[in-house]
Amino acid sequence: MKKLLILLFSLFLLSSPSVFADSNYKTVNLPKGVSVDVPINWQVISNNQRITLDAYVETLYEPLDSDFPFAANYYNDNGKVDALLNIRYYPWIEITQKEVISATSDEVEFLDSVLHENISLSMKAVDGKILSWHGTKKEYINGVMTLLTEYRRYSGFSMSEARVRLVRVINGNKSFTLTVSYNDTLQSSFMLEGITNRIIESLSLSN
Repeated sequence: MKKLLILLFSLFLLSSPSVFADSNYKTVNLPKGVSVDVPINWQVISNNQRITLDAYVETLYEPLDSDFPFAANYYNDNGKVDALLNIRYYPWIEITQKEVISATSDEVEFLDSVLHENISLSMKAVDGKILSWHGTKKEYINGVMTLLTEYRRYSGFSMSEARVRLVRVINGNKSFTLTVSYNDTLQSSFMLEGITNRIIESLSLSN
């Protein structure tokens, strides 16, 4: 009975507008017209230091370097990372949005195979492995064509499993990748899924 009450309470929270209300997020404006909504209880990682999102946003008076990798983590009560996001730019890319839009399924499949191989190798370097690979697909997000890759992985570094989604925006020298992941083995993972969905769905470009 107790477990049922907890489940019903959790479902009520999910259906309540306050859980995913705008007041629980801040829009972070990044270089090259990129913006993304980040939960206010996530902490930004800057120069290997943890700072609150409010403090971070207040310091953004000057434009950031175009290669600046933005990162933010959600820490549980024990100080362990349960979810994270980061954005890294790739200004040397010459492929345009138009080319991505016109990419064939065979071309996307080839890219997916290359990504699978490279990520598998990088996971081995940190004593980890890919648990399942869900592939790469083209998907529009707020009018921008993205390449969305999803997989599950185990990290020997953190000794945890996670669902990972890579949202790649190929747009010439404004190209970047948004990485979002969360521990999907937790009882509360359904809430983290909703939160990370909101982060991805908020991704937008100006100009």
